[in-house]
Amino acid sequence: MQAQNWVLITGCSTGIGRALVDVCREFGWGVIATARTPDSLADMRDGIDLLKVRLDVADMDSIQSAVRAVEHLPLRALINNAGYGQMGPLEALRPEELRAQLETNVIGLHAVTYAFLPIIKQRRHGEGRIVHVASVLGRLSIPMAGAYNASKHAVVALAETLRLEIGREIPVILVEPGAIQSKFRVTVKNAWGDLPQRVAGTPYQSTVDRYANKREEYAGKHGMSADDCALKIFRAMNAKHPPRRVIVGADSYWSQLAHKVIPAPIWEYAMRRMYSLL
Repeated sequence: MQAQNWVLITGCSTGIGRALVDVCREFGWGVIATARTPDSLADMRDGIDLLKVRLDVADMDSIQSAVRAVEHLPLRALINNAGYGQMGPLEALRPEELRAQLETNVIGLHAVTYAFLPIIKQRRHGEGRIVHVASVLGRLSIPMAGAYNASKHAVVALAETLRLEIGREIPVILVEPGAIQSKFRVTVKNAWGDLPQRVAGTPYQSTVDRYANKREEYAGKHGMSADDCALKIFRAMNAKHPPRRVIVGADSYWSQLAHKVIPAPIWEYAMRRMYSLL
């Protein structure tokens, strides 16, 4: 028997997106699992509750093709999870690198929402769900992540604005994870390109080396598992009265609280010291 509720999830090749596929299926939802590269979804267990679709959030033709592939299904929810992190000091960041970051994390998120919202609106009043996965860095900023900070601040603004506009008809849920045990930092290193060469001999060199070697270690020790994060997102999406915000991870909660109460000069000093920028 085909599932009565279907959710489309972007960025399912690894991490939170991959975990969300399993969690949603476990609780009886049908899942449209999407990724830029369909081969990355090949190892998912097939079934009548799963549809694998190629979807590149930065390609409008790809998005429209995905719409045509799923419009026959009773789509109830959309989870905008796709994204990557472009790290590096702003004075060494090329404009095209910032543009690419915003194209995927912000414009792509909006393009997917714009395309699939009409289908979700076909559900009865209050049944649909829109989930935007942002980050703790949508509420505060850290050094070496200016492009990523900017993109996630924008995701927060888009989610809050969309909620004001359609929230009485379709709940909009904003997710703010902290560190997650995933391959996110592998993609960070891939996005760097020749950044390490660009900052060689500058004060940023040690900071880049530190980030490359320490951040993944921190996530492994202190980050929440992708499975636990996915379960929190699913519970919020599936709730009769969904929360407006889901703060995922103790580090996200305490960082946001500290950012609110610690005087700005002290906060900035702590950030510079943490990233070897004193």
